[in-house]
Amino acid sequence: MDGMLQPPAATAFDAVGSLVSLAVYLGAAALMLARRPREPAPRVFLAVALTSAVPYVMSALQWWKGSGVYRPATIALTAAAFSIGSAALFHFTQVFPWRRPWITKYGRWLIAAYVVPVLPVALAAWILGAVMMEMQAANTGSGGLGAVSAGLTEVLGLLSGLPALLLIGVVLPLSGVMSLVKSWQESKQTSNEPARVTTFWMLISQLAGGVLAVLVLPLLNFIGVPPIWSTIFAGLAYLFALILPFAYVNTSVS
Repeated sequence: MDGMLQPPAATAFDAVGSLVSLAVYLGAAALMLARRPREPAPRVFLAVALTSAVPYVMSALQWWKGSGVYRPATIALTAAAFSIGSAALFHFTQVFPWRRPWITKYGRWLIAAYVVPVLPVALAAWILGAVMMEMQAANTGSGGLGAVSAGLTEVLGLLSGLPALLLIGVVLPLSGVMSLVKSWQESKQTSNEPARVTTFWMLISQLAGGVLAVLVLPLLNFIGVPPIWSTIFAGLAYLFALILPFAYVNTSVS
């Protein structure tokens, strides 16, 4: 039971992988901004890179200082960064490799996607972090888990974050993938080979990397597989995540 109440342990491999990934994302964003300063896609990709800095740095800090870095405030900060980053990644798929019809007609809703979910998601993460800390303390003390109870305010705070979490964790990522699929199909139909190749690799990055990061790695941690397998799958997750910035930098889409 103790292990379920602790965040997954970060290894030196996780720390190096996180910092390398962060450097690649920031480097790709800076390079594309220098190449195409007037286009919207590089600016949006910079937002994706900057928001990814929080979880990547947290992973490195966890390896350096231990799981104590995950306090309610840092958990809330990570959740807020994930919220903005999810909106930014969806935004990116709406302006690259070209402007999609959705953003032309409903672009104003992007402002709401950036702003509205941040507070409820961060609040729910703060409350959940505080409750988990209480559970850890109770589990190691004499009170037991029965001594921990969430009040009405905490329950309402967690419930208020569920719709926002559904938006940033499911709706926006799936919508972004579907936008890439549409762009890939259109580029194939028009024989736009650079766009077809780039969107294909971006789809691979989002689909394979997302499945590994969201489903496979947490499951491996939960069932307690040998560390070597967790390291292998973590390496694959980092590799697939890096396909996106590399595909973007190497694109010749005009």
